[in-house]
Amino acid sequence: MRKLLVFFFLVVPVGLGAQVINTDRPDQTESSAVVPIGSFQWECGFSSTWQSGFGGNIRSMALPNSLFRVSITEGFELRVVHQLDRISQHSFGNDDVLAEGTSDVQIGTKIQLFQKEGSKTEIAYLGHAVAPTGDGGLTGSDWGMVNKLCISHDVGPDWALGYNLGYDLANGMGTATYALAVGKAINDRLGLYFEPYGEIGGGTHWASFDAGLTLLTSDTWQWDISYGTGLNHSMNYTAVGFSWLVLPNP
Repeated sequence: MRKLLVFFFLVVPVGLGAQVINTDRPDQTESSAVVPIGSFQWECGFSSTWQSGFGGNIRSMALPNSLFRVSITEGFELRVVHQLDRISQHSFGNDDVLAEGTSDVQIGTKIQLFQKEGSKTEIAYLGHAVAPTGDGGLTGSDWGMVNKLCISHDVGPDWALGYNLGYDLANGMGTATYALAVGKAINDRLGLYFEPYGEIGGGTHWASFDAGLTLLTSDTWQWDISYGTGLNHSMNYTAVGFSWLVLPNP
């Protein structure tokens, strides 16, 4: 059973006697699982993204991005997202820093909507309020919202399937989002996933794809590495990270 958890913590929560970490990173698909009552979880990552720009490339670095999760009641967790960013442009042989500092803080929750013993499907709602707290060049300058319906399925031994459907609001404009993650166990500790995801807004569809590896070094500690690229737009990113689950005292 532990073998399945190596990748199920990406998209599918599994009920076991012993608690094993279940994370929302590194894929874009948020898990349908909520952290256990009384526990705290820190998910931290470092990423670098390249996009084409006028006369060169724009590079965005998260140094780092953090998700803090805590649950005080069954099926309900509180969440805070905090990120330090550096955006630079390389063009015509020059490197210019466009923005550097803190991005807008996100505060929200994940609520378990459907979880039943014996069922192969689980559903949760995730919602974040985006506060205009970021530094110049990194803030939306107005309140926003992130909304996702998180659905996961047990599709058989050594495989898992999860997907999100969402709608975000920022600066008075709406963007539909989607993500579909497929996970595969390699052994008791190592797993992989691959995932198409994208955004649709303002008459434009940005389609992307990513894949990654996860390593479970203990029941409460996970490492990850991932790579993504744009399918119909010029973008690629690399990311590494870790996640740590702190359980309540017995």
